[in-house]
Amino acid sequence: MDTGRALAAGLRSGSTPGALDFERDFGGDRDRLLSHCVSQDVAYVIAGTESGIELVEYLRESIPQCPANSEGESQKRWDKEFMFSALKENGVPCLQTEAIPPGTDLSEELISRYGASLPAVVKPSTGAGSVGVRMVKDTAELREAVHSILSAPGFFGDRPSALVQELFRAPQIEYVVDTFSHDGVHEILGLSRYDKRLSPQGDFIYERIQWISPDSPLAGEITRYAEDVLRALGVNVGPSHMEIMYNAHTGPRLIDFGARAHGAGHPLKTFKLTGVSQIHRECEYIAHELRNTPLSTEGGSYSLPRDGAIIFFSLDEATRCVTQPDEDALKQLPGVHEVMVNAHAGKEYPATRSLLHSLDLGLVFLSARDEKQLDEYGEAVRDKFSSYFA
Repeated sequence: MDTGRALAAGLRSGSTPGALDFERDFGGDRDRLLSHCVSQDVAYVIAGTESGIELVEYLRESIPQCPANSEGESQKRWDKEFMFSALKENGVPCLQTEAIPPGTDLSEELISRYGASLPAVVKPSTGAGSVGVRMVKDTAELREAVHSILSAPGFFGDRPSALVQELFRAPQIEYVVDTFSHDGVHEILGLSRYDKRLSPQGDFIYERIQWISPDSPLAGEITRYAEDVLRALGVNVGPSHMEIMYNAHTGPRLIDFGARAHGAGHPLKTFKLTGVSQIHRECEYIAHELRNTPLSTEGGSYSLPRDGAIIFFSLDEATRCVTQPDEDALKQLPGVHEVMVNAHAGKEYPATRSLLHSLDLGLVFLSARDEKQLDEYGEAVRDKFSSYFA
């Protein structure tokens, strides 16, 4: 089903063929949608993207016999203000986070109070793709970052709060944990590491995401923490995607969470590397639900026979694409499995400020026998793609 929130976020550009539309068909009324689901004997609800999680949580909780997460407290699964409060209340180590709600007067006194803890990270309480997430080093940057969130509609067209969050102590290594929950079990179906850099504008830029073996030395500590997060947020069913910072001094700390599967086509790539994914596992669960039989935990884990990564493209400044990127030429480079090119010759692209900006350029999925070879293949891909830009 299409929603206006997904359209506002750019997660879709038009109507999905054959899909219902929340605003057009139900007037944006979730109770009308609920009545339709009940009349059609809907037994399970899937979250397609971040923009739909709030509605999905309501339907799961309201449809009779539908598998659902903890009752009456769904906001902690889609609003970061409540999310980090829930971690703190449940004794899960987390970064200190304070919320500045819409309509707040950004007085000198207020800015000075938050300025005492700089540098810090400022982010909207709702959103996706790191849009609006900034590292700020002084009170001028703090005021600008907070004002930019509070003074305009958010990623989904809503009015989020601005969160001022403790900056994770360096070294900052970000991991991604992809899970599927069912019948009191939290299955770890993928562990990855984001390689990011800080742009000249202070934005966190995705360079690549690399799959990590479940046998790696850090896997156990990070996945145990992820399970604590799932319990604190009341997750009982479905896929979840979380981003966790880690270093040996601080330990793991949640950065972001989505009660949905990993986006950007990641599950299918995970399946090609490991033979399992959140989407495949959810389909198995639904099939068992329809047969009224419990899903076995067999198949709820993964192995990694080859190293793999997704390369994200980025620009440090506004740059024109002078030559149409050649997908076939990129596919012929060593280790490349899939290429997605969205850039077009003659178009000028802004400096990359979020993952969505990177996806406007494109990405490449590749694998190699080891990490050294993976690095070499990745550099060759970047060099080739850069040659298409002025």
